[in-house]
Amino acid sequence: MSISKIISIPGMSGLFKMVAQMRNGGFVVEALTDGKRFPVSSSQRIIMLEDISVYTMHEDMPLKDVFLKMKEQDAICSAMNSKSDPADLKSTLKKVIPEFDEERVHASDIKKMFVWYSLLKDIIGTEPEEKIAETTDEKSAEAPAEKPKKAKAVKAKTADDTEVVAEKKPKAPRKTTKKEA
Repeated sequence: MSISKIISIPGMSGLFKMVAQMRNGGFVVEALTDGKRFPVSSSQRIIMLEDISVYTMHEDMPLKDVFLKMKEQDAICSAMNSKSDPADLKSTLKKVIPEFDEERVHASDIKKMFVWYSLLKDIIGTEPEEKIAETTDEKSAEAPAEKPKKAKAVKAKTADDTEVVAEKKPKAPRKTTKKEA
C-alpha cells in the first residue's frame, strides 16, 4: 500500500484508505484504525495525503518526505503521542526537520503529523513509488509477445473418396453474457 491512496476527511478522526470508486463519483473508504468501510459522498471534502506539504524556510516539503525523515529518527518520533505538550512536539519536529517554518506551522498541525505518522509508520518507505513504476515498465518490456495460434491442417474425405486438406482457424475467445456470469 502506498501513501497515494490514503486520505483525511475533515471532521473525522484518523486516516482512511480509498478502496473503490462508486458510480455517483463518491468513494468507499476503509478506516486504518479499525478496518470499517463506509461510503463518502462526492460532495464531501477529502484531502489526499500526497497533496499535503509542510512549510519550510526555503520550499514546501511534501508530507511523504516528512514521514520518511521521521522514520529515519523513529526512536524520537515514536515516543511522541497526541497528548504530548505542544512545545515538546515542536522541539521534536525541529530535530527531525530543522528548517520548518515555526510561524506558519501550528501546534495542531504538528500534532496531526505525529498521529498520522504513528498510523502509517509501517507502510512508509517500504518501496518508493518510482521503483514500482520502473519495475512494471521493465516487466512489460521483457515480457514476450503472445504468439498467434497457427491454423491447423485438417484432412477430410469427400463423398467420392477424394482427400481434401483445409485449414482450421483457431476459435476466438467466447464472450460471456450477464446470464452466464
